[in-house]
Amino acid sequence: MASLERQFAAGMAGLVGTSLLTGAITRFTGERERARRCMLHERPDGSLVEVDVHIPPQARRAVLLDNGMGAPQEYWDWVCDALPADMGYVRFNRPGYGLSTPDTRYGLEPRFELFQELRDTYLAGLPVVLAGHSLGGYFVAAYASMHPDAAEGVTHVVMIDATEVVSLRHARRTDVDRWSHQRMVMEQVFAATGLSVFRPAMNAHQQYRPETNRSYRAFLAAPRTWATAHREYRDAQTYPELSDLDCPLTVITAENNIGDNTLHAGVQARLAVISRQARHHFVLGSDHESLLAVPKHAEEVAGLIAGEPPAGPLGPAWQPSTTERRADGGTTDRQEELARS
Repeated sequence: MASLERQFAAGMAGLVGTSLLTGAITRFTGERERARRCMLHERPDGSLVEVDVHIPPQARRAVLLDNGMGAPQEYWDWVCDALPADMGYVRFNRPGYGLSTPDTRYGLEPRFELFQELRDTYLAGLPVVLAGHSLGGYFVAAYASMHPDAAEGVTHVVMIDATEVVSLRHARRTDVDRWSHQRMVMEQVFAATGLSVFRPAMNAHQQYRPETNRSYRAFLAAPRTWATAHREYRDAQTYPELSDLDCPLTVITAENNIGDNTLHAGVQARLAVISRQARHHFVLGSDHESLLAVPKHAEEVAGLIAGEPPAGPLGPAWQPSTTERRADGGTTDRQEELARS
């Protein structure tokens, strides 16, 4: 019996050691590859921000892309690939993510300062689209709405399945809120022990190019990623509601959501009313992550970013989706069905 117990203990120690070593190697190789591939922007205070800048010589406009909570800048790969040749882009990791130096300041103003700095440094003179996914969607709209003169030169704001902070605030101390806190604490533990390498929290289907999948996995294996996400989540519950945006707005919503799709669609619809020039677009068959991770969905998102901004309230051609998903995976347009009957 004692021999069997020793064998079990030795096996468990081996598994733990393998997991810890795998996590450490993944983080080390990922950071080295990221440092080789990415550019570091030095800020006035000496801190660094990881950026990826592509401004082609023929660029007549550009888009500034902001990430969701706990996500790296490379998850915009398919969107960036689908942008037209005359459109440049700047994407970056907020402080605390990737190679970006952590920031000890809370609130929206540090985010606004970074947006303005990146625009002045890399996009001066170019008309700009501001696009963000999840919490990044809130950040870009808040910047254009609240920061002095931020909307100058902005042709369009695109909120992609964006966080609605009023709903986030109302969820405080509920089971959903407690689950979110617990999840991010546990993800820090999974990352520190190397378990997240074997079962990552995001990009589980490895839908990007191999090099991007490796980088993404290493990003998620860093405990600092989840510590930063946890802090952003707590901070977001204090952010003000968006009420007035003085530039065109497109709200892009995933058709499939964790939870009640109807409720999610209604929450997203509230975001569209902050601008007098707005549209609300659903990407059929998409979920929160696949909007960027699946090439077909990302191309649709890129088309909305690069296309003409809406010209009137909810856009002149906008109407609620009438498409229903069938059990066989196809779709049925209810208007056509009613017309035939």
